[in-house]
Amino acid sequence: MIRLAERTYEEAARLARDPKAVIVFPLGAIEEHGPHLPLLVDWLGAEELAGVIAPYLRRAGWHPVLVPSMPYGASPLAEDWPGTVSLSTGTLRQAVGEIIRGLARHGFRRFVLTNYQADPGHLRAMALIKRSAEKGGRVQVLFAGFAPGPSNAAMVNPRITALLRSPRPDQEWHSGELETAMVLAVRPGLVRRAIARRLPPAWVDVKRALAAGRTTFRKMNPKGRGYFGWPAAARAETGRAALKLRARLISQDLISELQAWRPARRANRKARG
Repeated sequence: MIRLAERTYEEAARLARDPKAVIVFPLGAIEEHGPHLPLLVDWLGAEELAGVIAPYLRRAGWHPVLVPSMPYGASPLAEDWPGTVSLSTGTLRQAVGEIIRGLARHGFRRFVLTNYQADPGHLRAMALIKRSAEKGGRVQVLFAGFAPGPSNAAMVNPRITALLRSPRPDQEWHSGELETAMVLAVRPGLVRRAIARRLPPAWVDVKRALAAGRTTFRKMNPKGRGYFGWPAAARAETGRAALKLRARLISQDLISELQAWRPARRANRKARG
């Protein structure tokens, strides 16, 4: 994949003029992921998604251009856990929005934000980023991974949950079997395996807890250790299979939307006589 930060300004100018260029921008988060996973799980997941969708985009005739990822996100659910750095929704919106505007100023028109962070505060920021960037019709912003609204089918597809060993796949969420499996697949040395093997299941209906107004992980499970699901069930092969399947499903939707979109024509500002 082309890495924009490794190019000269002249090379960047040529890329920006390419109508098939697609900026791929991973959005991360630094937050607690239980006693067995590091703080960078969502950042790692976003960068992995960027890597696995790129071949699909290339085969469809697009030219993915990777920009440096944003490591910090909005993590209000986990902000009272040590190590978590949670930007406000407004700060995240402003920072990412300015990066998109800076790139668009030089000609880039298509953006894919890859994201592995499902905190509602983070997703609200993403929705605002898209709405602001697309105003005027000159820029397209798409999402790969967790996204605001109903567009998460590829991340929660029944074929994904069917890969799990967990007896309650609907309650495998933050730092549970699937996230632990992802890290085992791509950065196994980061998993505290001895700890993970000893962790009992933590069955919490996170969606119901959110609907009931429980605004932090501690409120959802006051005696818990910051994970939801069964980390001990995780296997690297599960993480590899899930990532591969998600890449295929996500890319199908992305390619369709990229092909359908056309930028609005620039308004003629010359005075008419």
